[in-house]
Amino acid sequence: MYAAADRARACLTIPSDQVSRTWLAGSATRPAVEPDLWEHHVRYARNADPEILATLVEHYRPHAEAHARRHFRHGEPIDDLTQVAYEALVQALQRFDPARGIPFLAFANPTVVGSLRRHVRDAGWAIRVPRRVHELAAPIRDATELLTHDLGRRPSVGEIADFIGLDEREVLDAMAADDARTTRSLDAPDAASGLQAEQVIGRPDRAFVGIENRTGLLQSLERLSEDDRRLLRMYFGDEMAQAQIAEVLGCSQMQVSRLLRKAIHRLRHQMVES
Repeated sequence: MYAAADRARACLTIPSDQVSRTWLAGSATRPAVEPDLWEHHVRYARNADPEILATLVEHYRPHAEAHARRHFRHGEPIDDLTQVAYEALVQALQRFDPARGIPFLAFANPTVVGSLRRHVRDAGWAIRVPRRVHELAAPIRDATELLTHDLGRRPSVGEIADFIGLDEREVLDAMAADDARTTRSLDAPDAASGLQAEQVIGRPDRAFVGIENRTGLLQSLERLSEDDRRLLRMYFGDEMAQAQIAEVLGCSQMQVSRLLRKAIHRLRHQMVES
């Protein structure tokens, strides 16, 4: 009884396409969906049979996988995208009403695509970034590809900003945050050097010692007399010879040598104390 009713309801609601005739006037219609498949939709809408649902999911599975592949980007797990597409497909099948007379894919595609886009927006980033970055990431990538093709080189930030109609600051922020989409393992070797991150990150920076020394030197120089600072500046800063300094000071080179030794001694004493 139910089988006959479902078959009749399927015949009445099945979507159809207009087909032009070659030898006869007017046009004809033909089913836009396989009649047996549509009957499955009608039967599932009536009794929500899990076996029929499994049959429908198996039939539409390639469509869901195709959408997942279209939203795949390097570094993202394709298995997660495929799972999201499957879940959206099942939700669409559960909500679909064949009585409306529209093909299932026309109803399901927005649901599947919307679920994939939300997943990419919310879970496709290694760290959480502002919503504005989500909105700008795709336009900036598209603009970069188009301008690279037109200019024959990678566009500058200013060119991208002008093309999209944004401030350069917004483009810079979005491009910097876009790097958060993927992360690399600390164990992954560098493509150029072949070294792991732990081999190049966290080493003591020798520049820190230089900063401390320069700070101590400047503080010690401030505690010297103006004559000592002038003498040291001429000798070490201006790289003047002792004979030249003697001419400036109006004394002998021997006196300059003694004055330098005393000034350096006082400077070292001040640095040790500091």
